[in-house]
Amino acid sequence: MRRPLRLAGLVSTTLALGLSGCVKKSTYQTAMDALARSREETQSTEAEMASRTAALRKQLDDAKATERELRARIAELQQDSTDLDRRRAEMVSRFDQARAEVDRLETLLNRRGDEYRQLQQRLDRLGAVEQEIRERNRIYEEVIGKFKALIDAGRLSVRIDRGRMVIQLPQDILFQSGSATVGQDGRTTLAEVAGVLADLPDRKFQVEGHTDNVPISTERFPSNWELSTARALSVVRLLVQGGVEPASLSGAGYGEFQPVASNDDAAGRRLNRRIEIVMLPNLDLIAGESLPGGS
Repeated sequence: MRRPLRLAGLVSTTLALGLSGCVKKSTYQTAMDALARSREETQSTEAEMASRTAALRKQLDDAKATERELRARIAELQQDSTDLDRRRAEMVSRFDQARAEVDRLETLLNRRGDEYRQLQQRLDRLGAVEQEIRERNRIYEEVIGKFKALIDAGRLSVRIDRGRMVIQLPQDILFQSGSATVGQDGRTTLAEVAGVLADLPDRKFQVEGHTDNVPISTERFPSNWELSTARALSVVRLLVQGGVEPASLSGAGYGEFQPVASNDDAAGRRLNRRIEIVMLPNLDLIAGESLPGGS
């Protein structure tokens, strides 16, 4: 801004001198030279200003181009962000589905694990039952062998009934009619039976008394219940005397209510009057699994 002001001053001075007619030639020339220099400076300044303007315009154009690029990049990034949000939502949905499937499979696995454990426990129990059956059959064969002479003589019989080994002794071998006192033949037979049972450790036996349906009514035995029970307990005492552990024995009387034959004739009533010594199965096994019965 200073150069244009100085140029105006020189022009004014030169004009004033020319008009007055008093200006010397040297002074005029000096003014013209100053004017020329001023023009050169003005042209130089204009050129510089044009160059600066062009540079600024180029910078502005570059800035606008950069802005367009940035806006385009921002748009791309925004689109990428939208795509990423969409893909993230898809991934979250897939993850939730996968998590639900994992939970379902874990639940199924736990259920299968519980079923497997239950099956394994039942298999173990069945194995124990099978072992019990084998042991029962072994004892049955052993008892049959030891009682062979008594069986052949008709003094007792041995059978498997509902999973229980049953030693059956007819009343005629043990008791007189209406009596609960064991006779001599019965004592001899029970001594042999006790010797065999005493060799079967960890086994429990129940002595069961049975009668026919002929009623009895005495002061000691008001009914067949009392008679059958008294006979069972008499046998229990003799087995204990023969060496069987008392803790492995029990007695029960069933009266006439569990017949094995018809009471309509003497032969059937004779079969119903009996003492049965029952080897009880393992109750712990029965609690878990049914023990298969015999004939």
